Amino acid sequence: MRITPARSFPLFVGVLVSLLPLAPQHKGLAVTGDLRDAQASFERKDYDTAVRLLNSLLAAQPGNAAAYELRALAHGYWGRPEEALADHDHLAQAGKATGDLLRRICIGLLTHWLSQDQELVRGAAATADTRAALNLALHDSSPRVRTFALQTAGRLGLAATLPAVRDAVTDPDVTVRIAALSSLGLSQDPSVVGVVRRGLKDRDPIVQLVAREALVRLNQPEPVQPFLTAARDFSPAVRGAALGILGRLKVKDPTALSALTLGLSDPDASVRSFAAGALGDLGATSAITVLVDALSDRDPYVRNFAAVSLGRLNAKAAIGALWGAVKDSDSLVRLAAAEALVKLGEGEAALVMRELLRDPDFGVRSAAVGTMARSGPERAMAFALEAFDDPAPRVRVAAVQALGRVGGKAVIPYLRHALLDKDLTVRAFAAGHLGAVVSDRKRKGEP
Repeated sequence: MRITPARSFPLFVGVLVSLLPLAPQHKGLAVTGDLRDAQASFERKDYDTAVRLLNSLLAAQPGNAAAYELRALAHGYWGRPEEALADHDHLAQAGKATGDLLRRICIGLLTHWLSQDQELVRGAAATADTRAALNLALHDSSPRVRTFALQTAGRLGLAATLPAVRDAVTDPDVTVRIAALSSLGLSQDPSVVGVVRRGLKDRDPIVQLVAREALVRLNQPEPVQPFLTAARDFSPAVRGAALGILGRLKVKDPTALSALTLGLSDPDASVRSFAAGALGDLGATSAITVLVDALSDRDPYVRNFAAVSLGRLNAKAAIGALWGAVKDSDSLVRLAAAEALVKLGEGEAALVMRELLRDPDFGVRSAAVGTMARSGPERAMAFALEAFDDPAPRVRVAAVQALGRVGGKAVIPYLRHALLDKDLTVRAFAAGHLGAVVSDRKRKGEP
C-alpha cells in the first residue's frame, strides 16, 4: 500500500537532447548537402524545416535510407506518430530499418508530449521506461508529474544516479518529497543515506516516517518504536502511513502484528484500509480470521483491501467468504474478491472479471483490465484487445498497460495501433510501453 494518496498522474530540453542519439547512425548520413541541411535543422529542433528538406530529397532520391530514417525521427519529435511509423515501415519492408529506430521514434514522441499543456499527458509520458523522458519530467512544473517521474525512477533503479531525485527531497510539495525518499530507499545505494537523513528533520510527520522506512531499506539501523508510536498518532493520515510501513517492511515484531490487527478496528476507514492491506504485505497468516471479518466492514475500501490480502495470504479457509464477497454491492470489492479467488485456484471466478468489463463505471472496467493482466498473460491479451474499443480513455490506457505487462513480439502491433489513439494520454502510455517492449526484445537478442 502506498503512503501517498496520489494514485494512479518543459524545462531542460537541452538535457534531454544531450542524452539522445539525435541523428541516425547510417553510414550514408552525409551524402548530400540537402541531408546535411536537414540534419542541422533537426538538431536545432526545427522539425518542420527538416521534414520539408527531406521531402524534397526523397522525391529525387527515393531509395535514400538515411533520409527516411531522419524523417521518421523528425516526425516523432514533431508529434506525428502516423507519419513516423510510415517511414519506419518503409525501411522495414526494404530491410533497411536499424534495430532501435522504433525505440527512438517512441522517445521522440514522448519528448513532444512532455511539452504539452495537459498535465495527464505529461504524467503519462513521465512513466515511460526511458531515462531521457525522466530528465524532463523530473523538472516539470506539476508536482503530480514530478511524482510520477520519481516513482518511475525508483521502479527502474535509477533514483541514485539522477541528481534531480536527490534534490526532490527538499521539494516544496510534500507528495514529491515522499516519492523522492521512497525511490532513494529502493535504490539500496549507500551513497544516498546522507540525503535521506534530511527527511528525518522534515516538518511533515509522514515524510519523517517515509525517511525512516527508506533508511531501513538502505540497511541503516532504525528502531521499530517510532513506527509503533506513529500508529497511535491522533492524525488518521499518520496512523495509516505508519501501518502501511510496518506491512511493507515486514516487521516481524509481535507488537507490529498487534498494531496492524488493532488498526482494523480504528474509527477511521482509511486507517482500517491501510491495516487490511498491510496485513497482506506482512504475510500475516494468523490474521486471516480478522481479515475475513473485515469483508463485512461498512466501508468498501476496507472490504476491497481485505479481499486483496486474503488472496495474497493464500487463505484457502477464506474461499467461502470470498465467494460471498463477489456478490458485494460495490463493484471494486467484487473484482478484488474474484482476483483473490483466482489466486486461490478458483478459476471460474474469472467470469466475474469478464462481467465487470461491462460495468457502467469506466473506473471499474479499467480496474478489471488491470486485474486480468495480473491474473495471467493468456487472459490479459484477450481482455486488453477487447478494451481497445472502450469509449473511455482510462480503460484504453489500462489495456495498453496490460499489453506492456505481457510484453513480447505479439503485443507490438497493438501498441503501435494505440500510438494513433484519439486520446493523447493513451498515445503517451503506448509510446512508453512500446519503447520498453522493443528495448527488452533487443536486450534479449530477439528479432
